[in-house]
Amino acid sequence: MGRAVVSTVVRHVAEAIGPASVAHADAARALVSGAAAPMLERLAAILGGAQHAPRPRSERRLVVVAAGDHGCGDPGIAMGPDHPTIVAAHAIASGTAALSQVARASNTQIILIDAGASEARHLPSTAIALGRGPSADLARGPAMTVVDAYLALDAGIALSVSLSEPRSGDDALAVLALGAIGVGAEVASAALLGALTGTAPRGLADALAERAGESGAAMAAVAGTVSGVEALAAFGGPETGVLAGLILGAASMNVPVILDGYATGAAALVAAAIAPAVAGYLIAGHRGGFTMPAILAHLGLVPIFDVGLGHGEGTGAAMVLPLVDQVASLARRG
Repeated sequence: MGRAVVSTVVRHVAEAIGPASVAHADAARALVSGAAAPMLERLAAILGGAQHAPRPRSERRLVVVAAGDHGCGDPGIAMGPDHPTIVAAHAIASGTAALSQVARASNTQIILIDAGASEARHLPSTAIALGRGPSADLARGPAMTVVDAYLALDAGIALSVSLSEPRSGDDALAVLALGAIGVGAEVASAALLGALTGTAPRGLADALAERAGESGAAMAAVAGTVSGVEALAAFGGPETGVLAGLILGAASMNVPVILDGYATGAAALVAAAIAPAVAGYLIAGHRGGFTMPAILAHLGLVPIFDVGLGHGEGTGAAMVLPLVDQVASLARRG
């Protein structure tokens, strides 16, 4: 298999990501140790190491939800405003979704991204259009072209830079929480897990996903080592690429990223394959279900909450934000 050449933007950003700071992680952990709460100590260490600061910041944070559909989940008919991705997006935009309520309680803004929804014209008007449409069916051929994979990564990186810049006197972005909505993401996560770990996931209770995982593992066996871009093009979706780019961009600017479900986990796999140091900037909001436990094990991440939460639209990631505030408050007093 030919080796994919990473774009100039992706290469530059990947090379800018250094390891999270062990010294700052230890200092942040020490500042909150008086609370006698191991979970907060662990979170403080991740935040301090990722932000390269002994006193973690939490003032400015965002939840970014990427909407993107996969060809393997195409229902075969145009569902218009009744498409599950569209319904979920409107629930978030209207404030009725669980994510919206959790984010509102922690005074956190939600940014909705159209990374490639199949019924994009029915998305809320507040959605930021970044996508080029849904992916193709990975069971029949490559999910995306290499060009599409690059463009999705570049779009995510550009978005991270835009969101991180201080606005109207605000502080720079301190924490980024991620979520995703879209059909077929579970199959893509299994395929990416197989391709990037070399081991097909088992026990998924989804025949298509298991076959996709086997295809990913077979690709790894043939190629020896599969790059993140190759895997993304073969098996990923539009939201996978945008979220992976967001992760890369955030890590390059010392911004920790909170993951939610398997769709965000799949993006983290891709980002870590491109820049291994990315793992030090990731926070697993919860253990999740389906492929997420195996993804976290591969990335070496211990979840904040050992529970599995629904689809992964961002609720689990947003639930960590009040704990981030506690860590920052304890560190200031420490």
